[in-house]
Amino acid sequence: MMDLVDTAAANVRLSSLCKAVTQVGLIDILRGGPFTILAPDNDAFTQMPEGMLDYLMENESELKLVLLYHIIPGRHTVEDLSKLYSTNTALDKPVEIWISGKTLAVNTSHVITKDIETSNGLIHVIDKVLLPPK
Repeated sequence: MMDLVDTAAANVRLSSLCKAVTQVGLIDILRGGPFTILAPDNDAFTQMPEGMLDYLMENESELKLVLLYHIIPGRHTVEDLSKLYSTNTALDKPVEIWISGKTLAVNTSHVITKDIETSNGLIHVIDKVLLPPK
């Protein structure tokens, strides 16, 4: 079984995320774990407010904060997360968790593909990039 990094890299829908993770040097950290990644798909990156993605790609320290906000320490299935109201991220800032219909929602995003197994955690694909609170 592949790890988080290789699993994400093998998924064409996650190429924007992989580019960003590589740019800020999180590859080695994500080979550790276990972690749960809330992984925005490529469409999520294109839906960001105009200019924001360009700004983040040019400001690695800001981009790294955004990416850390998508990583939850530990291995958490959607079922595990659905029992919580919030959980802390690797940025040490919480995300809100709630059920929207039959879908798990995290802040303003929805999980569109859940529980992708890896050797060192899980990936949940989400439909929006999460922006950490200031």
